[in-house]
Amino acid sequence: MPVKTVFETEHYLRSSALPNHGKSYTVIPHGTVIDEARTQLAAAGFNIKKELYKATLTGDVAQGMYHLESGNDPEMGLMFVWSNSYNKTMAFKCAIGAHVFICSNGVVSGDLGNYRRRHSGSALADVATSMQEQIANASKYYDNLIRDKQMLKDVHLSQRQKGTILGRLFAEDEILTLTQVGIVKRELDKPSFNYSSNPDSAWDMYNHITLALKDSHPMRYLSNHQRVHNFFVNEFGNLITKTNTIMEPVTAKAPVMEEELVADFGVNFL
Repeated sequence: MPVKTVFETEHYLRSSALPNHGKSYTVIPHGTVIDEARTQLAAAGFNIKKELYKATLTGDVAQGMYHLESGNDPEMGLMFVWSNSYNKTMAFKCAIGAHVFICSNGVVSGDLGNYRRRHSGSALADVATSMQEQIANASKYYDNLIRDKQMLKDVHLSQRQKGTILGRLFAEDEILTLTQVGIVKRELDKPSFNYSSNPDSAWDMYNHITLALKDSHPMRYLSNHQRVHNFFVNEFGNLITKTNTIMEPVTAKAPVMEEELVADFGVNFL
């Protein structure tokens, strides 16, 4: 059976049962991550506009997304995202990124302040330090993403190029599922949003794909988005940020994502 994820409350994440995997395993509680994210963002002068949380039905894998009051771009705002697990399927990871206002699509770059930490040793202290370091450079990362966005807006794609991109992300890179390919095809035929660019631009194609990724499991959210971002900027322009994609170990048992549930928050959460 597929592992289902739904939007949840902060209370649900905090009340999820903590694991007991032995002395070598350092528990990183979801609640501690929430508290640390708020503390570090506030210390850096960022106000949180919206908090969204997503989790498996058992609460053993969770994700937090924070839309921030920052940036002067009319189309994209700054965001901070983290993912955490209690079941050893992934290391804790977090990244600075951006969200598209009109649809809440996520934009996460390859080396965009990303960090992952296994649940061992001084994991809790290291998570706090790394969050602080990332957030301190958030404005620089955000400016780079704005530049990437404009570069993609200036690229015109033919129908053949669009089909090739879709095929490569599905069959070659294995980022998109068959269901998500269908969503992208639907968006190409009849877009749900106006992204303030030429409908045949690489930026529109990028957003059709990130919209399809709205049901990504917390385990794959950051890596999926980073890989898509790196694909586009490497394919059509100069990669502004370094390529250092967050990937899970090949031994991790990734759940099937085809039937994930997404609650209605009035936004398209990726």
